[in-house]
Amino acid sequence: MSKTNIAKKTAINLFIGMFLQAMIALAFNSGGIVSGTIASFLMDTEKIKWIILIYGPLLAARGDIAVLAGKLGTGLNLGSVKPTFRKNTPVYRSLVASTLTIAMLDAFLVGIVTYIMNLLIFPAGVRVLNPTLFLVIPILVMSVTALISTQITSAVSFFVYKKGLNPDVYVVPVMSTTNNILITMIYAGVLAILKPWGALTTVEGVGDVFAVASNSELLGTYIAIIPALMAIAGIIFVIIKNLKDREYKKMMKEAMFAVVASVVIGTITGVTLSKGEVALELYPQLLVAFPALINTVVDQSAIFVNMLITDFSAGYVEPELKSAKKPNVWAIYLGIGAGGLVVTLFLGIIGTLIKLSTVRAVSAELGIAVIWLILLVMVVTLIANILAFIIVGSLMFVLSIFAFRKEIDPDNFAIPLSACLADLATAGFIIIFAFVMLPGVGGHETVTEAVRTLVSATVLI
Repeated sequence: MSKTNIAKKTAINLFIGMFLQAMIALAFNSGGIVSGTIASFLMDTEKIKWIILIYGPLLAARGDIAVLAGKLGTGLNLGSVKPTFRKNTPVYRSLVASTLTIAMLDAFLVGIVTYIMNLLIFPAGVRVLNPTLFLVIPILVMSVTALISTQITSAVSFFVYKKGLNPDVYVVPVMSTTNNILITMIYAGVLAILKPWGALTTVEGVGDVFAVASNSELLGTYIAIIPALMAIAGIIFVIIKNLKDREYKKMMKEAMFAVVASVVIGTITGVTLSKGEVALELYPQLLVAFPALINTVVDQSAIFVNMLITDFSAGYVEPELKSAKKPNVWAIYLGIGAGGLVVTLFLGIIGTLIKLSTVRAVSAELGIAVIWLILLVMVVTLIANILAFIIVGSLMFVLSIFAFRKEIDPDNFAIPLSACLADLATAGFIIIFAFVMLPGVGGHETVTEAVRTLVSATVLI
């Protein structure tokens, strides 16, 4: 057999193997339907506009856990981390400490950026002037999520590694879905307890909304400042304890840009979602499946980046652009992409089945066959997946090479960026093509605004 035939066979085997692994791993994103269902039932995004504004960057902030998952995968493969909780290495302890610290930093940034965006984009009657809820809620949500998620991420990574599987492939999809559910449940729980809004009222040009909360209606939020301060005190203790730790300081320094960019881009994602409110209300199967659809592209990008970083670190692939021609790069990339398409189709079917009665009602209202509406929604999600993965995957390949050459750990840099960019690209493309292709949505102005948000994020990067 000639070398060319051997190379082709190797590439085909790599593609098929990666396709099967990616499809199995990404199938965990079906659990994201749970967070979508929770959001659609427990969060009144139609009458409380700021809820979805905060929700977008909170989901984007799960990139902190993606960093932990990526570094655990690399560390386990290279031997710098042991697959055990007891007597683990200093590197592992530094990873957990830095993840908790970055989560708190994310919470502060989410609060500040979303408060500013709320002032800029919301009209009078909807705009919230008191910043308290924008700081307290993200701190509570991110603190609790980070504490739980670091332990689950570690346990899953250790289990996968001990079973002889590749943590780079399986851990991120599992944890991405788990974090989406955790963040959504905790966020919905905090909102249900604090109820930081007023009575139902009508705002001209907006419609029926819950009024901005008065000081008396913010009493629960003011009381919640106490646990928020306790969480901040805990992180200050972590920082003081790890000030002299080289790995901790390195991760904090290198992740700083990605953390800030993630929050800004996550907020733009939240704005994009608010612009697509009409499409999500008319086609609720999109809303139910939305977190899972976004997660799929996030996980596709994260799997690709994690495998690249491990191969760069181990010397299997040279950190240069021409490496894209090698089968263990392009065949893996295409295999992950193909697996993502199958899972996206599957998620669209699940979302449709959950909201089938509503789909039928929309079909009757628009006078269009149910099957035609279902197919159009499927096409929208598939196009969004393809375009988002091509753009984000290619960009992350280039950025990973850049980071590696500059001796910046790509785990700290590329992984959180890939998560938030995949969020924005997928949400943006779904909204754009929903307005272009789905009957009853329409609106060239909204399409233009969604395109502007994507371009704005690109300029920021």
